[in-house]
Amino acid sequence: MFNSLQQLIDQKKAITTDELNLPENRGAALDLQTRLCDLGILDPVIGGDATTPFGPVAKADGMIGPMSRSAIFEFCRLAELEYTDRLLTPGIMKALVKADPEKFLPVEFENNKFDDTRTRFAKRLLRCMRAKGYWISRSPNTYNIVYIEGVNSDGRENPDKFDEWNDRRTVIRITPGGKPEMVVNDQSTTEPGKFYTVHPLHSLGAARIAFGQYKAWADGLHQGVQPALVQRGPLRVHRDLDKSGTRNRKDPIDIGEWFGINQHTTSAKKTPALVGKYSAGCLVGRRYSWHLKFLRFVRKDYRYQMNRSYLFISTVLAGDDPLLR
Repeated sequence: MFNSLQQLIDQKKAITTDELNLPENRGAALDLQTRLCDLGILDPVIGGDATTPFGPVAKADGMIGPMSRSAIFEFCRLAELEYTDRLLTPGIMKALVKADPEKFLPVEFENNKFDDTRTRFAKRLLRCMRAKGYWISRSPNTYNIVYIEGVNSDGRENPDKFDEWNDRRTVIRITPGGKPEMVVNDQSTTEPGKFYTVHPLHSLGAARIAFGQYKAWADGLHQGVQPALVQRGPLRVHRDLDKSGTRNRKDPIDIGEWFGINQHTTSAKKTPALVGKYSAGCLVGRRYSWHLKFLRFVRKDYRYQMNRSYLFISTVLAGDDPLLR
């Protein structure tokens, strides 16, 4: 029985990931996953409910599956260690135990005089995520999807008028050395348009995604036609029962895996002036060509490359959140 990686190191014992999945080695499996999660390589367990916003609820589940094995591979690649699939050598475990997240994969959170506007905006988002306890993927071979409601391209708040493209879809990569790089910063909406607010598809009202961090989208087709990230995990939404076009305390809260709240775009033929029918609650990028660019970036993520069924994490923030200022 092994309760930690250090026990294995002390005994100079290699172990396979299959052996780690034995009940008596669950402690060592949890230790492995926790360390990978702390390094910003392995996704945390994300959850929530009708009363609790979604976000990380655990660093490990104790089951070494495809995503954990991919994370081990990524750690070894970054640490320049030789790795045989499913085999953890004492050398790998020793390097993992010694790895300091702030040194192994650092992140620059604070501004400096050399930062441009895009970098400063990216750092603001990351500082807000850190303050909220949201997880940040630190590997330079991954991408963080972040939506911000009611801000302009430079991160300044706007009036967030109903039915307008006044939200942002961003993608942030942490480059080697720790500098955030905003590779996507596009107009979008995180809210349903006027048509589906007035004519909702659900009896309780149009869905307005609740702020939080979710692990819920797979690569696929929106409505079977348009390339998109499609919902395949639970989301928390406000139901706009009174059709006010806003969130309020009287909104019913709904949790579900099959709302069809996808990350898609509009039309290849035109860039619409208003949201209109383009969103019934989805996260929609305004410009078709930029949407395809968004997908090209996130599909380069090592987690997706190693598992085409990977569920992407996305964070949704409020532009007027005090932690974003």
